[in-house]
Amino acid sequence: MRSPRSRSLPTCCLSPYARKGVRGFTILEVCVVLFIVAVLFIVAVPTASHLMDEEKLQGPIRELQTFAMTARRNAMMENRPYEVLLLNNSYILRPVDDSKDSGKRPLTYGLPADMTFAIQRLGDREFLKKTDASWFFSPNGLCEPMKFLFQRKGDWVRFRVDPLTGTIQTEESFIQ
Repeated sequence: MRSPRSRSLPTCCLSPYARKGVRGFTILEVCVVLFIVAVLFIVAVPTASHLMDEEKLQGPIRELQTFAMTARRNAMMENRPYEVLLLNNSYILRPVDDSKDSGKRPLTYGLPADMTFAIQRLGDREFLKKTDASWFFSPNGLCEPMKFLFQRKGDWVRFRVDPLTGTIQTEESFIQ
C-alpha cells in the first residue's frame, strides 16, 4: 500500500517553496494585518498631535521655572537681588544691580512667536498683559508671588508660583 505522501502531486510541478514544505501568508491575512495597523495609526495620530501641542505650551513654562530657580539660587549665593524681566517675547535673568559684574551677560530665553502670557500680581484682580514687567528675587530666597497665564492659539495654562521656593504650585490647563 502506498503512503499518503506518495499520492500527492509530483514534485516537478510544484514551486521550490512548496517542495520544501515552507508555508507563507495569504494575501487575505496580509490585508487583515495592514487594516489593523491602519486602524491603530488612525487612533494614535490625534493623541500624539495633542501631546505635541501640550509640549509646545509647556516648554516656555519649564524655561520660566528654570529662570526662577536660577534667580533664587543666585540671589541667595551672591547675597544680592535678582530679577527676571518678563518682556513681550522673552525672559531675561539678571542681577538688579549689575554694576558689580558688568562683563557678565544676562541669561535670555525667546518665546515662540505664537505664544503669549499674562501675569497677575498679588493685588491685581485679573491677568494683565504687561509688555515689560520684572519679577523680583530677594537675597533671602523669597520671590514676589505671581500667577501666570500662558496662551497658544486656543490652548492655555494657568499656574501660581510659590514665593518661598520659586516653583510652580497649582496648575490648570485647557488644551484642545
